[in-house]
Amino acid sequence: MSRTENQTPAAPTWKRWLRRIGVAAVGVTTGYLLASVTVAVMLSALLVSPRPKRRRHLESMRLRDYLWAKRIPYRETQFTSYDGTKLTGWFLERGWWRPTIVGLHGVTGNRTSLIRFGVILYTTGFNVFLYDGRAHGHSGGRFVTYGYHEVRDVSAALDHLAQKFRLRDRRFGLVGISMGAAIALQVAARDPRIAAVWAESPFSSLQKISREYIADLLPVPSTALAPTTWLAELIANYRGNFSVADVNPLAVADKITCPVQLVHGLADDFVRPHHSQAIFEALVNTKEKNLWLIERATHGRCYRAAVEEHHVRLPDFFHRHLGR
Repeated sequence: MSRTENQTPAAPTWKRWLRRIGVAAVGVTTGYLLASVTVAVMLSALLVSPRPKRRRHLESMRLRDYLWAKRIPYRETQFTSYDGTKLTGWFLERGWWRPTIVGLHGVTGNRTSLIRFGVILYTTGFNVFLYDGRAHGHSGGRFVTYGYHEVRDVSAALDHLAQKFRLRDRRFGLVGISMGAAIALQVAARDPRIAAVWAESPFSSLQKISREYIADLLPVPSTALAPTTWLAELIANYRGNFSVADVNPLAVADKITCPVQLVHGLADDFVRPHHSQAIFEALVNTKEKNLWLIERATHGRCYRAAVEEHHVRLPDFFHRHLGR
């Protein structure tokens, strides 16, 4: 038998190309899946465990000296939320017979983020409670859930304040910025003790703002981002023991009956003004609602863009709805 008769016939050229294309497709798909998982894990970490800021402000004595210089007495107090998480804050005490306003900071911030609002409200006659949200500042907790667990933290704070400081007036105001504003709106939808809400730069839903953020961060077609976004939300849900889809101030806006003042910067390119506009339109059962749009104000910087107006509008809003 000749040598050529023992050789296997060569595969047709088109079959060889099909095999090569198949191997390449598997490689590309595997690479895409690995990249998607890696990016999703990173994005979920950014969502539920963002890097805290302003820690040095909290630990510095300068801020405490500032409060004492303004003759604003404050008491550090700690309370325990429904799941055992311990949360810490400052109570700027005006008197047990006075109305009380609770300040809610944004993500990565802490109680010092709202100190300007606290000083304005204290000097115009209110008790003020500023505290570090879970996983922020000196408070406990590992993950941020943007209202899913924080709503019940606020209710626990109200219980603590009413009991420890023997408050006569057990109606409360809430003032929040960014995440804090979104939390305030969600609290107002379920806790009847909330008598007024000042919400600056809130997002309308966590899912919507997360997807907008990812689209800005990764400028690729939305169809290509969809699997990564879905996986990031799934991982965040598991890590934070919550549901991204359920953090939705817009969905509960029609349950809010107390007066609401929405404030948003027209130059905010992080949480864009359409979030507040959508919430404003959905507030169909409130006793009063207002939307204040501020020129040149970026995210969480409305106060800096309109200092004098804040000194008038902020206390006036709460005086009208909580009394003097």
